[in-house]
Amino acid sequence: MALSKLQSVGILVICSLLLTSLSRDVRENDEHRSDCVYKGPCKSNQDCKSQCGPPNFPPTTIGLCQASPRGHGNICCCSKD
Repeated sequence: MALSKLQSVGILVICSLLLTSLSRDVRENDEHRSDCVYKGPCKSNQDCKSQCGPPNFPPTTIGLCQASPRGHGNICCCSKD
């Protein structure tokens, strides 16, 4: 079944919008990750309290246990917000 020109253009526009949307999500995630200072392995957020606290970080720093960006277990992400 051959596609008409209008159908082909419609599919091209939909694919273009989908790729634009996906690339925007990736860029936003990259910007968010740049706020992290990664410190040591963890199993829960509780493990990150000591690694993300004073004296190396201000008391307002949040420590979150998240998947390692390299895919090797979990790592503490120390972030101001």
